Amino acid sequence: MKKTALLLIVTFLLLPGLSEARCRTVGESASLGTEYGTFPLYPAKRLIEAGEKRDNASLQWIGYGIGLPLFVVAMPFAMVGAGVGAALHPWTKCHQHEDDWVDLK
Repeated sequence: MKKTALLLIVTFLLLPGLSEARCRTVGESASLGTEYGTFPLYPAKRLIEAGEKRDNASLQWIGYGIGLPLFVVAMPFAMVGAGVGAALHPWTKCHQHEDDWVDLK
């Protein structure tokens, strides 16, 4: 049971989302992989944005101070994610045909 559940989870992570309605380019696939690698930076980004919104420079600098070490750690994962996203692109691309589009006028 545990092996089956693990296999299903890994399958859904590795296979493209079936609900994706549009095709991706290689760049978009790589960019999506990069986003997965840099998600630990989001708390720092949120602090910087909150500092900008409140016009508080110290809050922005705290965000930068937190973000710099996280950036150093996250960048190798982002680069690997970009490579994996580009390598998995053949499984996420599709061929659009003119008859696939329905005009809803």
